[in-house]
Amino acid sequence: MRFIVGGIMHETHTFSSEPTPLERFHIWRDEEAFAFRGKNHSFGGAIDACESIGIDVVPTFFADTLSTAPPSRATFDAMTAELCDRIATALPADGIVLGLHGAMVAEGFPDAEAEIVRRVRSVTGYDIPIAVTLDFHANIGPEMVELATIVTTYDTYPHTDAAERAKEAVELLWRTAKGEISPVMALIKPPLLLVPQEMPTDSGPFREAFARAHALEDSGEVLTITIAGGFAYSDVAMAGVSVLVTTDADPERADALAMELAKSLWDRRQEMAFTNVSPEEAVRQAIGFADGPVILVDVGDNIGGGTTGDGTVLLAELLRQNVRDAVMVVADPEAAALAVAAGPGGTFDGLVGGKIDHLHGDPVRLTGKVRLISDGRWIHEGPENAGVLVESGPTAVVQSGGVSVVLTSTKIAPGDQRQLKSVGIWPDRQHIIVVKAAIRWKGGYEPIARHVIYVDTPGLGATDLTRFPFHSLTRPIYPLDEDATFGTSR
Repeated sequence: MRFIVGGIMHETHTFSSEPTPLERFHIWRDEEAFAFRGKNHSFGGAIDACESIGIDVVPTFFADTLSTAPPSRATFDAMTAELCDRIATALPADGIVLGLHGAMVAEGFPDAEAEIVRRVRSVTGYDIPIAVTLDFHANIGPEMVELATIVTTYDTYPHTDAAERAKEAVELLWRTAKGEISPVMALIKPPLLLVPQEMPTDSGPFREAFARAHALEDSGEVLTITIAGGFAYSDVAMAGVSVLVTTDADPERADALAMELAKSLWDRRQEMAFTNVSPEEAVRQAIGFADGPVILVDVGDNIGGGTTGDGTVLLAELLRQNVRDAVMVVADPEAAALAVAAGPGGTFDGLVGGKIDHLHGDPVRLTGKVRLISDGRWIHEGPENAGVLVESGPTAVVQSGGVSVVLTSTKIAPGDQRQLKSVGIWPDRQHIIVVKAAIRWKGGYEPIARHVIYVDTPGLGATDLTRFPFHSLTRPIYPLDEDATFGTSR
């Protein structure tokens, strides 16, 4: 048996002004993609699953980048054209595996992933089954269900099971190709638009919904169940929570179970509430704790959710309150270059952060000593993306009073202690660690965190959705519309 694998991953923040040109994507072609073997990554999981089953796997094209603004039509067309051309060259095949994100928006295509699958179908036809792996924050629409044969998403946030879920997709595709099963999918979308802080999978309503889903999967009553929290910062009609149930030729049962799980989340929507603390109060509380590390979660500058990574509100507050033993990463290529030029032991005096937009704080004047410079290359220790190489460009550590500022040339979502260890900073010895995230930080830092404070910082990751000018979103939807309802019909 022969499977072709490929994909494009981008979580699109439609309110971002940070451009997404083609050169921003990391691209792996053909055998280059075997670099993902053995990695806790959806593309690696697909390759590993094929090889463990004995399926001949043919990688074609895989592109990935961090969340930013919608790619242009030209960028989208260039990537999908190459993906489709390489798939066409690799045919024939018994199945196709596409590693996508699920919240990608491109110029002219609000559901970019459905368009990708449609274009792949134009090459392969409709006789070859297609499995699609998506991120937990996917905004799943009806077109994806119509075009794909199998759809899976991560069951965890932070995403620690990417490879496992991809293996599940490959196994179901394999069984489909053998004629052993006939997958049918039912999609239910309760009117819920949740921000990342409302959807941890290790507690609360999502944990219980997944427990029910896993019980149904283990019993054999369903083939697989996808519960996607969605991505609230994509202004598209299908944004929000999705429940997708796949059965073996039993559409009525799939529909009933999808409604059951969707209603369980809807009925507990008010339990997902949270409270964030002002920057000034958060730093004051952190100083007051005798033990650490204290994790300050900079939710407004949540890099994994499409922010700039150069937010300065917490940096300014750390310096103003004269904290000790604190560390914060800021993505600023200009400042990083200035520090690298000064060299280890040199003096740094320059403006840091706040340069991409005016939403995440103004540039902060930073003075201090350059402690270390680095090429910015390090490998995830995991659990999320374990084994995957990171290239954050020229990097420097500037010590300003009691604050260590790690200046990187590109933004990297914080979820791995190795980011700090790679520049000689041991996270468990810090009193305060700022993470530009919402939930993803937990994968690497929760094991050492003594206290956690979620900070109400401004920016594109702000948790008050009324701050965003939605135009395309399907309304009414909770919590933007308190009078939204959800019953037994779609």
